[in-house]
Amino acid sequence: MLIRSLLKTLFMYAIVMGLLILIVLFPRNSEMILVDGVMTYQYKFTWQNYFENIRLYFTNLVETKSLGETQSWQTVEEVIISFMPASLKVVFAAFFISLFFGVYKGIVDFQHSNRKTNFLGNGTTFLFQAIPDFFLIILMILFIINYLPFIPIFSQGQWYSFIIPAIIVAIYPSMYIARITSAAMTNEDGMQYIQVAKAKGLTDKMVIYKHVLRNCYGLILSHCSSVMLLILSNLLMVEFLMGYRGAAFRLFQALDYSNVMSVGQRSKFEAELIIGISFCFLVIVLFSRFVSEWASNYLDPRRKEQL
Repeated sequence: MLIRSLLKTLFMYAIVMGLLILIVLFPRNSEMILVDGVMTYQYKFTWQNYFENIRLYFTNLVETKSLGETQSWQTVEEVIISFMPASLKVVFAAFFISLFFGVYKGIVDFQHSNRKTNFLGNGTTFLFQAIPDFFLIILMILFIINYLPFIPIFSQGQWYSFIIPAIIVAIYPSMYIARITSAAMTNEDGMQYIQVAKAKGLTDKMVIYKHVLRNCYGLILSHCSSVMLLILSNLLMVEFLMGYRGAAFRLFQALDYSNVMSVGQRSKFEAELIIGISFCFLVIVLFSRFVSEWASNYLDPRRKEQL
């Protein structure tokens, strides 16, 4: 059952990667023509150019055994090796921060759910989730700049420079995990095993940590892929806004988006690099999906018994 699910997931992500390649290789060539005495850019799509882009990409991939070259004449592999480690530090740090802080916040939300202090629990969780993630990231950066100026958030010169970006990236995913944890524990509340544990004299804290959470871990970790997607989407904004030179920052440069076009301007769009970095991010999401499938099947005691 697990193998079949993993193969299905692998096939689905292979299709996603294929579609991404087709989108990136879409022809972007334009030509300047004279219209009523005014020089204007004109874009004309042809299937011949599109198929030629696809053919050249895969031909180069097979013949050179490389993903291609960038505008700086470096191979895509060299650029990925140079920029990806910085992003991986942020991604995995944010992932573990999201899990640990999110689970703890979910426990607090559950404990305060039937109290007058619920606004400190579920109230704050819903508040942070109601704010758009990009706006929340901007607010956090501005807060650090204005009220914590001693924190060098725009510096990458120290080994711990990834910690602040990781914390900012993890805020929204943490609230997501907190909501999942609180909902899972609410579903377990009132179960017979909880009543038996309390009848034995166990404290509420012991019941939560030794019994309730044990039955919730499978459900919580089954959302690993969703958490990773949130982290990667936030990573793109954080690296761009903070100038953190990771793979996501380099991806923005490769996209070469501009509202202005000038005569003789050379496009800096790097299709091969976009595909390479996107593939690396997709592998990370795929790995988190495998973890989710494994957790769903083997960390839930009741489902494990059914298997």
